[in-house]
Amino acid sequence: MSSDEDVQSNSVTEQLEEINLGNEDTSEAKLLVSSVSDLAVIDSIGNQFTNNDPKDIHNDSMPTPSDFKVTIRDTEKRGEGLTSYAVYKLQTKVSDVPGYTKRQYETWRRFSDFLCLHKKIVEKYLPKGVIIPHPPEKSFITLAIIKTSADPQNREVVHRARQLERYMNRLIQHPRLKNDCDIRDFLTIDADLPKAVQTSTSFGVMKMLNNFQDVIKKMTMKMEEGDRWFEQTRYQIDELDGALRKLHTASESLVAARWDMAHSEEELSKTLSMLAATEESTSLSRAISALTDTTENISATWSKQAEIDTAKFSEPIHEYVMLISSIKDVFDERVRLWQEWQCAQEAVVKKREQRSDALRRMRTQRADQLAMEIEEDVLRTDQLEQNFKDLSVAIRKEVQRFQTESKTEMKQILVEYMECTFDTYAEMLQHWEKFQPIAESIQVESSQ
Repeated sequence: MSSDEDVQSNSVTEQLEEINLGNEDTSEAKLLVSSVSDLAVIDSIGNQFTNNDPKDIHNDSMPTPSDFKVTIRDTEKRGEGLTSYAVYKLQTKVSDVPGYTKRQYETWRRFSDFLCLHKKIVEKYLPKGVIIPHPPEKSFITLAIIKTSADPQNREVVHRARQLERYMNRLIQHPRLKNDCDIRDFLTIDADLPKAVQTSTSFGVMKMLNNFQDVIKKMTMKMEEGDRWFEQTRYQIDELDGALRKLHTASESLVAARWDMAHSEEELSKTLSMLAATEESTSLSRAISALTDTTENISATWSKQAEIDTAKFSEPIHEYVMLISSIKDVFDERVRLWQEWQCAQEAVVKKREQRSDALRRMRTQRADQLAMEIEEDVLRTDQLEQNFKDLSVAIRKEVQRFQTESKTEMKQILVEYMECTFDTYAEMLQHWEKFQPIAESIQVESSQ
């Protein structure tokens, strides 16, 4: 056997397991995932993620490298007691973007500032069909920790900071949002922003009422989709949403299991330490002490892996879950605009009937007034029809952009996560290999 074959035989055996990313009955949703970071396997994941032909993966235009990046460098607690809150230090590095006169900016922003920015962006760009990422949801657990904890670097606060950093970078990477004046002010003005008149809670209540009204409209005026592409894409988005939510739930369970392992190893280390102190055999006591150090190191490694699982797998998957929700938002906006267009057409028909009735009754003044209103309504109807067509075109472009970028991003997420996980297990192996000679040196004393 050749040396290459020896190396190959001693390498980790590839174990393939079938993973269902959607319905168990849907063969298209099934993947074969290798335990090694094979690029061909990752390509197949990206292909099924976007439901595209594998031949097109390397032919698509790849996103240009970003010259615009936001990093949250620090978190600080301000205020005391119930009035305390956290602020985040944003460092922005930018070049060759109109409106930015410096290459680096630093600003402090609180969580409500991010929500206020999101509200402004939604009002301006959602009617234009732009897929707008969602900021992290308001968490009462995080709020309670901020108000009661003296440590601004608490795990929950750091988790929130990473989510906000992802949100801002997702905004500025969008070609239609990177030059927005509100985003520019948010990143460049080194002062407190004007306080939002509408709080996030009241905004949430209004959003809930609007959603309720939209549901009522959908029930009373159901849109008959005439575009096959939108029908198929909406079905694919719903399927992907369900699959990603299941994957995110599984990733959270994985993170919880990692932390349990870390805590269990820590408890084992403490118990072994007490046992080593009471052991009479010198060699056995030394081995137990070494095992104590090993389990303590393993506990720290599991803790580090739990953070990796959160930052490099669970959080990115959750970000994509929220992006799918953003895609649904633009689809719902299209339905809302179609309903508005249909209502305008019905209003024109109704006023024409009223004008005919007024003419029959010889009410010329009322008929002339209705004629002017009909003319205005017809213009409004034509404008709504054009807006609907423009929105449909914009949504197509946005979804195609999402599909192109998601292939690269999902591949990067999976590769980085697997590489970090392999490093973790290699580190654990080193801990046990370091303990092995100590265990083998244990001398068994024979009893007389």
